[in-house]
Amino acid sequence: MHRLVLCVLSVAALATASAVRAEDWKPAPGEAKTFYDADFLRMDTKSGLVVLRIAEGKPNGPYRGWPASKGPIMIFALDCAANRWMDLGMDFTGDKGLGRNWRNEEKIEDISGAVGGAGKLACETRDSLPKVDLP
Repeated sequence: MHRLVLCVLSVAALATASAVRAEDWKPAPGEAKTFYDADFLRMDTKSGLVVLRIAEGKPNGPYRGWPASKGPIMIFALDCAANRWMDLGMDFTGDKGLGRNWRNEEKIEDISGAVGGAGKLACETRDSLPKVDLP
């Protein structure tokens, strides 16, 4: 009976752990303290926009474990062909998704000026990014 209880608890713990969104924080090219989430980087099939998350700090695991002093995750959509970007907000807990009507946000000039090396990398590799039907 004791083994059965341990087995059930282990399965429950594994299910909870696997439900956490994968994060793979990599350094943004040419920037010392900025990182992008390679697992979040994708292209929206409906609009062709590239969606990415960047943060400043250390890439040491799930964002929830980072101190508040490291700053929030910033979410952007990039229109690479027009060199324009959209600010989709900040994520202070690491679990924010895309808001309703996110494709209708104002587009602003100069991707590199706002998103830096991560934005440039995202646009250069957009053809090889996962293409996803985003909400």
